[in-house]
Parts: sequence; C-alpha cells; structure tokens
Amino acid sequence: MIFNSLIFFAFLSVLLPLYFVSVHHWQNRLLLVASYLFYGWWDYRFLALLFLSTAVDYICGHKIASLESLSTKRRYLFASLVTNLGFLGFFKYFNFFAESTVRILEKMGFNADLPTLQVILPVGISFYTFQSLSYTIDVYRKRCSPTRNFFDFALYVSFFPQLVAGPIERSSHLLPQVQSKRQYKVTDVVDGIGLTMLGFVKKLVIADRLSPIVDAAFQGNRLPYENAGNWVFLYAFAFQIYGDFSGYSDIARGISKILGFDLMVNFRKPYLVSNASAFWQNWHISLSTWLRDYLYIPLGGSRKGTFSTYRNLMLTMLLGGLWHGAGWAFVIWGLFHGILLIVHRAINPILMRFANIFARVPTLDKLQRFLAIAFFFHLTCIGWLIFRAGSIDNSSDQYMMVFNSLTSLLVTPTIAETLQIARILVFLGGLTLLFQWKQEAFERFQSWSLATQVFAFSISLLLITSLGVFDGSQFIYFQF
Repeated sequence: MIFNSLIFFAFLSVLLPLYFVSVHHWQNRLLLVASYLFYGWWDYRFLALLFLSTAVDYICGHKIASLESLSTKRRYLFASLVTNLGFLGFFKYFNFFAESTVRILEKMGFNADLPTLQVILPVGISFYTFQSLSYTIDVYRKRCSPTRNFFDFALYVSFFPQLVAGPIERSSHLLPQVQSKRQYKVTDVVDGIGLTMLGFVKKLVIADRLSPIVDAAFQGNRLPYENAGNWVFLYAFAFQIYGDFSGYSDIARGISKILGFDLMVNFRKPYLVSNASAFWQNWHISLSTWLRDYLYIPLGGSRKGTFSTYRNLMLTMLLGGLWHGAGWAFVIWGLFHGILLIVHRAINPILMRFANIFARVPTLDKLQRFLAIAFFFHLTCIGWLIFRAGSIDNSSDQYMMVFNSLTSLLVTPTIAETLQIARILVFLGGLTLLFQWKQEAFERFQSWSLATQVFAFSISLLLITSLGVFDGSQFIYFQF
C-alpha cells in the first residue's frame, strides 16, 4: 500500500474513526493490525519475515537485560545481529555478491557457475531491520529498557507511517510514545495536516512531474546531450529524489502527528549547504545518525588519530552506499561521499580562516557563502549521477553512463537544447529550494495565522489538483 493511492485513503478513512474512539490499549492493537495490513497489502508472504525479525529482537532484548553474564549477553546480541543482517544480506545482496564473484573468477580464467536465485526484495527491509536492530544494541548498551509487552514492541517495529521508508526511529524515542497514553493537541493536528499536504506537494507535483524527464534521460549508456546541457537532467534528478524521499518523510510525520506520535525530522536543507559534513546533517538524517552511532563511533570515530578517522569515515560511507542498493554504483556513490567528507575534514581549518576573513565584509561573506553552496550542490549532482546510474541493469552500462556524462559536463551547450526543460526546472526547483529555505517555518504550521494557514492549504490543493501526477507511482526509496 502506498500513500498516493486511493486504497490508502480508504484505509485511513476506516482507521482514524476507530482509532480516536478507542482507549490507549486498543489503539495500539488497532495500529498493529493496521500496520500489518498496510505492509501485507504489497505481499502478505513477507509478513512472516517482519514478524520473525520482531520476535527474535524482542526475545534477545529481554535476555540481554535479564542475564548477568556479559558473555551470554553478547551471544544474544550476536543472535540479533546475525538474524537481522542475515535476512537483509540474503534478500538484498545474495545475487549481487554471487554475480560479482562469478565475474571476478571468469576474469581470472576460471569457469564459475554459482547459483543465483529470483529473490524478491521485501519492501522496507533496510529500514525496519535497522530500526529493530537498534533496539537490541541499545538494550545491550543500557541506553533503553526492554519492553515487556510484545505487542507494543511489534508496533514500534512495524508502525505503518514510517515502516517502509523511514524515518528510521530509535527505541528510546518511539517506543515510549507507543507505551504511553497519547496526549492530543489541536496544534499537533494542524502541524500534521500541514506536513501531510507539504509531503503530497513534494511527491505528486515535484517528484512525479520530474520523473518522466529523468527516466527518459537515463536510458542507454549516456545522457541525451554531448555537452553541459546534461546538467539539467542532473538537476531534475536532484529535485526529484528530494521531493520523493522528503515527501514520504513529511507524509509519514504528518500522519503520525495526527495519530499522536512525533517522528524525527529526516530532512532539513541538504541543497543549501556548502560541504559534505553539513549535507549528511541535513539529508536522510535518521540513516546518517544511525550509521554514526552504530558504525562510525564503534569503529573509533575520530578518537584515534587522523588516519583512523579517515578510515572510519570511508568505511561508514561505503557501507552507507551499499545500504542503498545491491550494486557497485551505490558503493562508488558511497566512496564519492567518503572522499568529500575526508577532503572537507582535511581542509576545514583553512576554510575556516578564509571564512573569518570574509566575515569582516558582509557583501563578500554572502558572496562566498553563495558560491560555496552552488559549488557543493554541483558536486552533489555528480554524486546523484552515480547513484541514478545504479538503476541501470547492465553493470557496464552504469560505468559508461557515468563516464560519458562526466566528460560532457564542461562542454558549452546551446540554449535551445535545454530551454524547455529549464522552464520546468526553474519552477519545480524553485519550490524545492523554497521548502528547504523555509524548513523551520513549515515545521510550525500551528504558529501561522489562520488566514495564512487557509491560504497555504488552498495553494497546496491548487498545486496538487492542477499539476499533480496521479498514477500511483511508488516512492524511489521503496527499492532500498
């Protein structure tokens, strides 16, 4: 079931009245049933996988908290890690590693015939696996207490608004909200409606309106132009993926607020930052903080010298790239952002000295900030080129797409080639940047005057009804 479908609105129209007339105990049971129905609507067979992952982590969490022996605690933590990462590894990466091994062996002169399976990737497995796994790790670290109620824990893992594409919640934040009686406020409902409307504008108007342009461009092994006109398609994909993914997060957070839950902010201003570190503090925040807390810091973080810091950054980003998809293009995308993070960390002292000098002259300060943001946005778009190439089936085509496109980006285009698409990008890209620039304001709809709220809702409805694409297209991150 997807948010931009009629069946989802029918689902909500039945759920909400029943939810608000129920007491807390039955609200949780109702949400749990609704969450499994929501997920099972896609493919009911994978409900067993979701349930098994939930049951294993529930048991492991209890055992870790109740036992005294540290070695036994570690065994249960290991069991949780093996189960969750085993499921994720098999369903998402088995064929990728098998096919990659075959290619390597064949290049070495061996005849290889490793088995590959027609494995269906369960929707959202990367998201709910990380969410469930963080619970057992936090219990082991004594950062949260295990819940005794299995149904509450099952709801924490499967909460339908954020089940298949995040935000990836932590047990210390979401689980207490599941266990506690909800306190409803009119301001939260207003914020929830506002976020939901904003999310649908991002998805239906920005992402889905740009989707045909991007799909048409990324066919074959090269972008349409032999010159810098290809930048418009990279801009289009940058705006599309932001609208699609942040739109999902906004809808998830909006619906959750209406239900009485508060999910973490997953996007802020990723295209209005000037370096890689700031980008990952603003893009897919729930994943970047997860990787920081459960991978980067346990590896040693920045505590053991410069070389170790760079190594840890690179390993974290390589695995973060692989998390996004089973393909070498995603690994290279992670490598690309790892290099950007390392370079920024290395030259940041120099950049700070220049920034302090420019800060003395307001005009120069604003100019250098603008140029830095524009420069890094183009680096981000090059990263998106690598990322988008990962959706091309043939691996050689992925490499040719990236190579041919990169060699064309510095060649001067003719205006006529890009003018029509540029008109669309000016409007939809302008909306994208507006939403990021005014991120804090859009988070506080309840603080707006009634007239401003009515005006904003009216404009949103006008945009959705006049420019929205209602073909029920899936969200991009469902495939991850």
